[in-house]
Formats: sequence, C-alpha cells, structure tokens
Amino acid sequence: MRWGGLGRCDRGVDQGRGAGRGAVLPRALVVRRLLERQQAGELATRHVRAVAETVGVSERTVWRWLEQAKATGRAEGPVRQ
Repeated sequence: MRWGGLGRCDRGVDQGRGAGRGAVLPRALVVRRLLERQQAGELATRHVRAVAETVGVSERTVWRWLEQAKATGRAEGPVRQ
C-alpha cells in the first residue's frame, strides 16, 4: 500500500514490528509525514486510519504518536531500556 508518497521500508514500527498488508514503515517516517500534512492543514482521519492499518497499530496509537511528537519535537518513539 502506498500512502502520500510513503513506500516500503526494511524496518517496521519501533522494534521491527509490524504491518498490515505486508508494508512495513518506521514510526518516525509516518509521524513526520502526518505532521507535514497537519501543518499544511491537510490532515484527515482517513490519513491516520491508513497509517494505522499499514503499520499494524490502532488509530488511537497514531494520534498518540502525533501528540508526543508535537510535545517533544521528536518524531521517533521513546528509547526503551
């Protein structure tokens, strides 16, 4: 599945987890793309839904990622120890 110019990648979300329909995308990439759409006033729920389905997480998780990125200024997830 392609969404807004996003293609397939070698790693999955966070720790290599991932993916609906065989497409695997890193969290930082999808968060940056969604933030770009949001800043342009183009972000819609359908975009979040498509990303959630593609990376194999819930829509709520993707919205949480966006909130965390805006709060911290980082698209990457927190480092787990």
